[in-house]
Amino acid sequence: MTASERNGEDLRDKPGRSRGLARVAVGMALGLLMLAPAAQLHASDFTPPTKEELAMTSVPGFPGAPAVVLFREQITKDDMHVQQYYDRIKILTEDGKKYANVELAFASWQGDGYWDGDDTMMGDIIGRTIHSDGTIIPFTGKPYLKTITNEGGFKVQEKIFTLPDVEVGSIIEYRYAKRYSDSSVEAPRWFIQGDLFLKAAHYMWYPTTVELIDREADLPINSISWFPILPAGAAIQRRDIPGKDSHGNTASVYELNVKDVPPVLHEEFMPPTGSFSYRVLFSFTPYSSGADYWKSRGKSWSKHADSFIGPNSELRTATEAVIAGATTDDAKLRKIYATVMSLDNTDYSREHDRQEDKAAGLGKVNNAADVLSHKRGNSTAMTELFIGMARAAGMKAYLMLVTNRTEDMFAQGWLNFNQLDTALAIVVVDGKEQFFDPGNRYIPYGSLEWQNTYVGGVRQLDNGTGFANSPGEPYTSNKTIRVANLKMDEHGSVAGDIDLSFTGNMALHWRQRALRGDDESTKHALRTYLEESLPKTLEPTVVSITNLEDYEKPLLVKYSVVGTLGTPTGKRLVLPVDIFTAHTQATFPHEKREVAVYFHYPQIVQDALRINLPKNMTLEATPASSDFAIKGTGIYKLAVEPAATSVTVRRTYAFNGVLTPVAEYSTLRTFYSQFEAKDQDSIVLKQAAVETAGAGAGGN
Repeated sequence: MTASERNGEDLRDKPGRSRGLARVAVGMALGLLMLAPAAQLHASDFTPPTKEELAMTSVPGFPGAPAVVLFREQITKDDMHVQQYYDRIKILTEDGKKYANVELAFASWQGDGYWDGDDTMMGDIIGRTIHSDGTIIPFTGKPYLKTITNEGGFKVQEKIFTLPDVEVGSIIEYRYAKRYSDSSVEAPRWFIQGDLFLKAAHYMWYPTTVELIDREADLPINSISWFPILPAGAAIQRRDIPGKDSHGNTASVYELNVKDVPPVLHEEFMPPTGSFSYRVLFSFTPYSSGADYWKSRGKSWSKHADSFIGPNSELRTATEAVIAGATTDDAKLRKIYATVMSLDNTDYSREHDRQEDKAAGLGKVNNAADVLSHKRGNSTAMTELFIGMARAAGMKAYLMLVTNRTEDMFAQGWLNFNQLDTALAIVVVDGKEQFFDPGNRYIPYGSLEWQNTYVGGVRQLDNGTGFANSPGEPYTSNKTIRVANLKMDEHGSVAGDIDLSFTGNMALHWRQRALRGDDESTKHALRTYLEESLPKTLEPTVVSITNLEDYEKPLLVKYSVVGTLGTPTGKRLVLPVDIFTAHTQATFPHEKREVAVYFHYPQIVQDALRINLPKNMTLEATPASSDFAIKGTGIYKLAVEPAATSVTVRRTYAFNGVLTPVAEYSTLRTFYSQFEAKDQDSIVLKQAAVETAGAGAGGN
């Protein structure tokens, strides 16, 4: 269990830093601190447990909680280039013992400071376990350093250790420190709410008084901003420290105390927790207001992007060759899109270092034309190349950065450009703006991956930059079709074919999944996917996969299936009305809801099932047709078509929404409850009477 998971911290963004001008003075302070860092931490730094803590067995109001955070502390001291952490956790159940396995995740840049080139390191780890009888077992092991990712000089690592002899009733506590290079300081992020109840926490930040330079804007830092999401009654306190610091300046401190913070709520189909969990995100800024920040930083970003995008003369010449023969903007853009999508997107393969490029006779990538000539680049480079080629073809084209909504939503109040992690393209086609996602491997022309729909960000405009939202897509863009044609013999065994067709995000999922494995692993995953829907008595085998790389066509998967179907009861056989919903569980089992319902994307699922019956079986009962709907949002239809020698079932489910407010939860839950109950209806077959020789002859 990682500390970042418990605290809700997100390490996906590359850390934004500010460079100190007084490098020598700051570096000396760090050097003095490094002489004996471990000597500064002792067992006396731990908090003696109270009788109440030792005797604690549960958290009032949260029955079954595996553990509880008794106290958490985070203290940031800029002039010492350190963030110090302290966690005290009470273990309440067997499941809670997992919190003894600690994984401290941290991100760093290489080649900017100390510690073998990494500008950030985690260390100074001490810990202990206290049993409920007061026995203390100190941690004496050596933490293990594990590298999670290492790309382009950006590295994510974990310090891993396990606290000793942990049992139900134990209190575990540990301290550690995250240290930075002397050339940078980092505004803290206080992630308050995690997966455990938090009884008390204390956060402090001592900002440096040394003059800093914003690396992106090359301007002096003159203020601090923060984006708070806090529980009622909690507030950040700022105060000046009496006297002068070592630099002769008046220092200040920011402090926050919180108590009795509930864990992050977990409900079915929740919005990204980063959009509402308690946290405070600080930023250094050279700007006087948020509006000034976004205007200035947007201008700088746009100028830098345009210098890369171009187009230069080389890209114009290459584009003319690509669009030759096309007479409309749409036709030209489709040719450009296909060209970009044919290149090697290194986010789905691997990056190539300069030595490899040099051996291949390729120089440094300085602009979009170089991406095309190298025939490879990362997702952002692909998007910028697409925009450059669209401009070279005479179309207006703009770059947009968004926060993909996998875990977070864009927050204008947080003055940090790094939260914008995905590049999209906007092109004016036949007088209308269209959005494109060419940095996403195998995404169809004119489509966006679900994470990049309905999200906010910053985009280029003709006269600067501005905030904007990406569009969504209708349910018809995400279609799954499931067709089964089965033949049953007189013993109830079945055999036949199942055909699946995927369009939109499901097709994208499987195509990108195939990039991470070989043919056998892809077939295995597709077989497992279908097995999770079918009755366990049916055994599917993948026969073929069609259009795996042709992203403009539906992805087709053909299966053969054998097994038995239904439950025999005397002379009757009871079949599921739809074999694809055999394992359906209640999507919304709880009567009440506290947060909005959030689906990744709108979609439509259509099923068609035909069972060809043996001569000794006849239909005795079939479910009545059904039609449920939520006006303007959801529909469900089920129809059973009996025939003399077969039965055909057709089912349609469609939902054209992403976010359902709490006030509409009851209506949504009723809709789901109705059709999920219908999905569990049955078709009843009856064994026909068998005529015997001489049946019906006279008795004379």
